Amino acid sequence: MTIAIGALVLALLERLERLRFRASPLWRAHAASDVIYLLTGYVAGGSLALAYIVATSHWLGRIGLPRLAAPRWASVPLALVALDLGNYAAHWLLHRVDALWEFHKAHHSSPTLDWLATFRSHLVEQTLRRLVAPALLIVAGLPPDAVVVAASLFTAWAMLNHSNLALDLGFLERVLVTPALHRVHHVPRTTERNLGTVFVFWDALRGTLVRTGPAPDCVFGVPGEAEAYPQGWLAQLLEPVRRVSRLPMPVSGRGRARRLPF
Repeated sequence: MTIAIGALVLALLERLERLRFRASPLWRAHAASDVIYLLTGYVAGGSLALAYIVATSHWLGRIGLPRLAAPRWASVPLALVALDLGNYAAHWLLHRVDALWEFHKAHHSSPTLDWLATFRSHLVEQTLRRLVAPALLIVAGLPPDAVVVAASLFTAWAMLNHSNLALDLGFLERVLVTPALHRVHHVPRTTERNLGTVFVFWDALRGTLVRTGPAPDCVFGVPGEAEAYPQGWLAQLLEPVRRVSRLPMPVSGRGRARRLPF
C-alpha cells in the first residue's frame, strides 16, 4: 500500500515542471526493468522480510532475550532510527567489499533518478539488506505494529529521495536526507558520500556528508562505466555473478575491501 500511494503521489508531482529537478519522460528507457525489480524484490521480498523480522523478534522474546522498554509513543521513532542505522551498515558493506559492490552497481546504474529507480537493486543486495538492516529491530523487540509503520515510512522516504523533485525542506534538511542530498550519492565522483537514507546523522559522524546537491546537468551512473553498464533486468542479474567469479581470490582468507574515506 505504501509503495502504491507513494508511486501515485510522486509520479504526479514529477509531472509538475516547477517541482522537477530536470525534464524526464513519464515512461523512461528501461523502466520495465525497474518494474520487475519492484515486483520481485519489494512487493514479494519486502512482505517476507517483515514477516521474518516480526517472527524472529517474537521468538527471541520467548526465549528470554531482554526487550527494549520504550514508551508506546517512542516505538515508531526508535524503530525508524534502528532500521535506518541498520540499512546504513548494509549500504556501507555494499560499498566496502569488492564482491558486494559488484552487485550494488546495478542500483547505481540508472542514468535517471525518479521514484521507480528506488527499487533497482540486485537480489543479492536485497537479501543482504534484509539480513543486516533489521538486526537492531529484532534485538530491540519493538512492537510489530511499530516495525510495520517504520518500514513503511522508510520505504516512502527512500522513494522520495530517489524522486526527480527539487524540494526545499528548510530546517528539516539539517536532520533528514533529501532528494538533493541523495543525488550526490548517485553522481560517480561522489558515490562514496551520503550513504544515508532517512537521517543525515550517520554520514555526519563519519565525515562523508555533502550538503550541496548536484546541478540538473549532472550525470548519474556507475563510476568509470556510466554508459557501459548493462541496463536490462536479466543482464543486470547475471553481470555481477560473472564479475565476482573473476575477482582475485583473497590471500588471507578474508574478503577484499574497497577503500573508503573514514
